[in-house]
Formats: sequence, structure tokens, C-alpha cells
Amino acid sequence: MKKFTLLMLIGFMIAASSANSQTVNVTFRVDMQNETVSPNGVHVAGSFQGWNPSTTLLTAPAIGSVWETTVILNSGDVVEYKFINGDSWGQDESVFGPCGPGNGNRAITVPGVDTTLLAVCFGSCTPCVVPQVDITFQVDMTNETVSPDGIHIAGSFQGWDPAASLLTDMGNNIYAVTLSVGIGEYHEYKFLNGNAWGTQEIVPAACGVDDGNGAYNRFMTVPGTNTTLDAVCFSSCDVCSALTDVNVTFQVDMSNQTVSPDGVHIAGAFQGWDPGASLMTNDGSGIWSYTTVLTAGNNYEYKFVNGIIWDDAESVPSQCNQNGNRAVTVPATDTTLMAICFGSCNICNPIPYDITFTVDMSTQNVSPDGIYLIGTFNGWDTTATQMTNTTGNYYEATLTLGENDFHEFKYLNGNTFAGAEFVPGECNYNGNRFLTVPGTNTVLDTVCFAECVACVNTLYTFNLDVFLEGPFNGATMNTDLHTSNNLPTDQPYNVAPWNYNGTETQNIPPETQAVDWVLVEFRETTGDASTATPDKFLDRQAAILLTNGSIVKPDGVNPIQLTANITENLYVIVYHRNHLGVMSASALNGFGGTYAYDFTNALSKAYFDGQKDLGGGNFGMTGGDSDGNGTVDGNDKDVNWNSNAGNSGYFGSDLNLDSQVDNVDKNGVWDGNNGSAATVPQ
Repeated sequence: MKKFTLLMLIGFMIAASSANSQTVNVTFRVDMQNETVSPNGVHVAGSFQGWNPSTTLLTAPAIGSVWETTVILNSGDVVEYKFINGDSWGQDESVFGPCGPGNGNRAITVPGVDTTLLAVCFGSCTPCVVPQVDITFQVDMTNETVSPDGIHIAGSFQGWDPAASLLTDMGNNIYAVTLSVGIGEYHEYKFLNGNAWGTQEIVPAACGVDDGNGAYNRFMTVPGTNTTLDAVCFSSCDVCSALTDVNVTFQVDMSNQTVSPDGVHIAGAFQGWDPGASLMTNDGSGIWSYTTVLTAGNNYEYKFVNGIIWDDAESVPSQCNQNGNRAVTVPATDTTLMAICFGSCNICNPIPYDITFTVDMSTQNVSPDGIYLIGTFNGWDTTATQMTNTTGNYYEATLTLGENDFHEFKYLNGNTFAGAEFVPGECNYNGNRFLTVPGTNTVLDTVCFAECVACVNTLYTFNLDVFLEGPFNGATMNTDLHTSNNLPTDQPYNVAPWNYNGTETQNIPPETQAVDWVLVEFRETTGDASTATPDKFLDRQAAILLTNGSIVKPDGVNPIQLTANITENLYVIVYHRNHLGVMSASALNGFGGTYAYDFTNALSKAYFDGQKDLGGGNFGMTGGDSDGNGTVDGNDKDVNWNSNAGNSGYFGSDLNLDSQVDNVDKNGVWDGNNGSAATVPQ
């Protein structure tokens, strides 16, 4: 069965208010009937009140379980929020579904009138008890001989019981039944001409969803009002029409077979399933054909036989298999079907085309072994097709495949099956993605790893602060590199050991209080800081460090940003070309798309206390690592400092960043830190 999909159930009870008001009253309501309510009460936190979990207490109900509070909001604002069963983070709900942007919060666009929101269940997009509506199902049996056991419906709303839901004869061959189902629920179903499996209709693919067994079900998402569905013809997508006979020509390509001396036959429901009764005509070039008269709109199953007995019949592959057979829903006009290869869903000698597969790994920690593509086209070999990282988190691979060939495939995060994605039901066939090769070179739509659609990314903003020991002057840092015009235009981390290939450049004005370039790295992990190893890499970018410790974009003004889908614990690392790198000791806290972390106010803010006490309650990155290898040692002095001593400009051995390589760097910075090492997990 396909994954349930819910409609957004945000309903409004509109009270009298001026439509032109700039501010409106919005009443938030949550149903706690499935929760044990905290003795500290129920709160709401959101972008409208600074994301404080303890300031906005909801009123307890006198009767029932619905808590509520009313706040004043600006009409037209997009507001994110969540409920808290208590008054602190950790007691908050996480809601992923149609009522939020996908980051665990709820969201609304504030209307222009006073509004009372629907009472939703804590941690859910829907009420605790989903409202019911009456849905009337109808089927037209005009073209069928009705079973003496009556017409039934079976579906997910009644446990797929073929005998439980009898339809009533409404006249004119229309049969109907009314059932109560929950608003917003997703259901699949089919009609039966009888009361047992084996009498069910054959639902055409055009109006059905794969039931996982080679057939199709009808489907619906329940609307918000009582509804009578249109009467459809049994085993059809459309209303019944007068029966029309049309000529249908079946074709099979035997190019890859040794044809039986008895010839090629077709067997199907239209000729009594006799494997030797309907001889096909040899049209040459390996093509055999058979023409018969069938009824338009009806669905027929059949298969080809290389001979005259069932042992000679083809085995139809699952992707074009209906109950083990081929199937056709007859169109309204004479039709010649495509010549398909015997025992295949494809043509025998397809024209090759280049198909480019693309996947977005934004939501994943990419394996150091790379990203791979596996499928029927490469024998499911986990190392045969490595994908290329094109830009950002996008990976692609181009294969030459035959037109109309059907393939199953999936993406691997790594080069073993342990890294295989789980393909959701909406785009899942036999547990895999699937493709029928088009008749042209094609670049497939980019999908998110383990999702059916593109990644939903958010623009995150980071307010980060760090001090460097070398240029620290007791309260801020000196800006000598910038004021002496020695701060390079291009980011300097495109060399070993960083090997960062970013294209950041700066053109900041002289009055900007810039200290130097830094390199910022993000890692995302499900665990604590010790698990934030390099394989959990998310992103890197070069930035400018200001005299007050703020890290900003190369424009010298705005905080750095990242477009991603952050779902796990996020840690930040700051590297500098001659100071030991530091990593946040705890995961960053973020609300409303903004994260903040300040290394400067406690030694413990760096993982394993990996920074230095600068005095006066200030803490910063340890200086002296002139080669940036993560250790302050003799090479930093004996090799780098010795070779650069006496020079002025932009040098790694200028440990206090005053544009001069001199004894102050050696004695004032390196000497006191010799033997120190970075604590960033490796």
C-alpha cells in the first residue's frame, strides 16, 4: 500500500474583525489528550516571541484536553512555532508533515482577520480524533453481468474485506454505498462483481496506483465535506459508454528467439486461453502479428507462445506483468500495438540514448568512498558506476541505454549495499526507483537521496564569534593586515593542508575592521561532538574575521549563510592558517533558521577545551601553527619562521598578524605554545 498522505488540516473559525487591520488576534490551540501534561503546563514558542519555551503559557481547559492562548500578530507574516509540554527545550514536539516547513516546526501565514486555529493533537498535523465525512462510492455495471452475490467494494478504509461492504442497486445499472472516513486520509480501493477475491475489477493503470502485486487500485484523499464520487464503469477509468468493437493488432518480435516449427501463437481472455488456437502471421524481420476484434474500454490479459503448448509460453517480466500476463485496455479506435520482444517489456533492438542520472546529497553525510549508481543496467554492481560531484552536493552519472527499456535502480552513499537509499513508496517499484528509457538523450530530474522529489533546503544564517591569540590585544584583535593592504583579495586556503577550492574574494573598504581570512567547516551527526568526524562533513566556506571576533561573509558585513537541510546535530569548526583549529563542544542551537555560537566567552566552548585563556574572561584559538597542520612544533619555527624572518607581508610565520615576521612572533606566540595540538576530531 502506498504511504498515507495527509491534507493540511488548518481550519479557521473567523470572528468579526476589520479586514484592513495591521495586527490580528490569533488563538493557538493544542489537544493534549494523548499526553501526560507537565506540572509546568503547556507553552508555545515561536518566531513571534523569540523562541522562548517558558514565556507563553497556554490556558488549561476547564473541561476536556484542549489548551489555548491568544497572541497579537502582524497580518501577512509567516510564523513558525511549536508547542512544549512543559517550559524548556527537550519537552517540545517535532512535527513533520503538511502543517510545517519540514524542520520540526509548525507554520502559518497570519490572515487578515482574528483567527482561532484548529485544535491539533500534540506532535501531529491533525486533530487527535480525525473528523469523519460521508463518501458515496458509485460504480456502473452496464457492461457486466452482475453476480448473484451482489456488487461490493474493498479498500483500506474497511480492511480489504471483499464481502463486508455491499453496494445498493440505485437503478440504471448504478450501484452505490456510503461510508464514513476520516478527513485528509489517503485510501485505496476497488470494486468486486461478487463477494470474494477473484471477482475484483481490473483497474487500468491510468487511474490506479500499483498495489505491489502487478495490478492497480483506485485511490483517493478524503475531502473535507460529504462527497459523492462520480460513477465509473467497472474495470474502467471513465463512465460507461455503448460497447464498440475495434480491431486490435498484437505484435511480437521473435528476433532473439528460435521460432518453433509450430509457429508463434497468442493466448488470452479473448480466445479462451488456448495456447495453440490463434496462430500469428510472420510479417518478416522477426515480427509476428495477430488481429482480432475486441470491445473498446475493456481490459484484456494475454501472452505470446513460441509453439502450441503452455510450456512454450513466454514469462512476462514484472514491470509489464498483470497477474502474470500482458494486458491491454482497448482504445476507442483500431490500434496496432508496439512490437515487443518475446519474454520482454522492451523492443528487441532499441536505439541507444544517453541518460543522465542526478542525485542531491544535501541531506546526507557523503561517504568518503563516493556516491554510486546501481541497477539492472550494470548488474547491480556496487562499484561499477561511480557518480561525479558536479557542484555543491549534486552528483551525476551518464549511461547509454536502449529506448523503451525498463530499468530499476537506486543510489548508494558509498560502494556497498549498506549505503543503499530506502526508496519511498511514491517512486518505489520492487524497492527501487524505475525508468522507462525515453527516445531522446535525457537528463533526469534531480532527486534528493532517499526521496522522490528535490531536496527541500533552508537558508540558514550563522552568528559565529572567535578570537585569535596572535593579534589579540586585550579586548579585540588588531587589523594590521588589512590596514597595511596585505590582506589578500582571494581566500588563501586553496593550498595544503586545507585544499579548499572555494572562489571567495573580498573587496572590503579600508574602514572595515578586518583581521584575516578564516575557513569555516560544518559537520552534521546524530551523536555528540566525538562523532563529528570528517566523514560527517556538510560544508566549508572561507570568511572574514572582524576585530570584535565576528565571522562574516567576504563582504565584511553580513553573517555567513548556508543552504541545506539540517536534520541532525550541527557542529562548527574554525580553521586559521597559523592558529590551531577549534570545534564547538556542543551542537549549535538554531531557531527560525538562525544559529549562533560564541567561542570567546569560555574555555569549554571549544571541544576538549581546545583553545587558550587570553585573560579578562576572553578565550581564543592557540597561535603558532605556521604550517596549519594542527600541531605547534619545531617545524613551525625552525623551517617556516627561520625562512621568513625579517620579511613583511602576508606570511604564515607572522603569528601576531602585524604584517612583520620577527622575534615577537617566535618569542611571544610560538614559544609558549610549542607542543600544543588541535582537538578537532579526525
